[in-house]
Amino acid sequence: MAEAFSNKLVRAAGSVQTSTGCTIGITTTNILGVTTAGLSVGDLVDNQNFIAGTKIATIGVGSIFANRDSTNTGSSSGNSVKFLGVTTAYSSASSVKSIIIGGTFANNTNNQVSLSVVVEDNSTGTDVALASKIPVPAGSSFVISDTGKTLLEGDDKVKIYVDANNAIDVSLSILTGVN
Repeated sequence: MAEAFSNKLVRAAGSVQTSTGCTIGITTTNILGVTTAGLSVGDLVDNQNFIAGTKIATIGVGSIFANRDSTNTGSSSGNSVKFLGVTTAYSSASSVKSIIIGGTFANNTNNQVSLSVVVEDNSTGTDVALASKIPVPAGSSFVISDTGKTLLEGDDKVKIYVDANNAIDVSLSILTGVN
């Protein structure tokens, strides 16, 4: 396959649901009192009691289990927990290597938003953050061109999480078909 440059554009990325009155125990993965309608396995858990990158592992009745333990030293109730839905900005074609040359993430709201950019490595089943909880002020953008180039193998993905609905426009510059 010949190398080719392309732009991948996503308009209005960001999906968030908030559940209030939640209980989070001591170093546990369980969050109780959650409104689970509309949640999906893989959504980010955005709460001060969990480290960045924590995701929903399973969904129960009125509760979820995260893929990481909470950082609590005591049980905490009455918590507000945001669950950030994923927007896939780019999927590398099967058996094709690609390189992220750069990317711009523009805030299209009137408020500051928090952005996380994740690479899903399909061959290892691992997600790694390129950027985690980056504040993007209203009328501003976040650019990843200065962070170096990121190689994507076949079926790898670039995923976006934002703490506000429809808040970020994404423009990725990709070189595909590299050896």
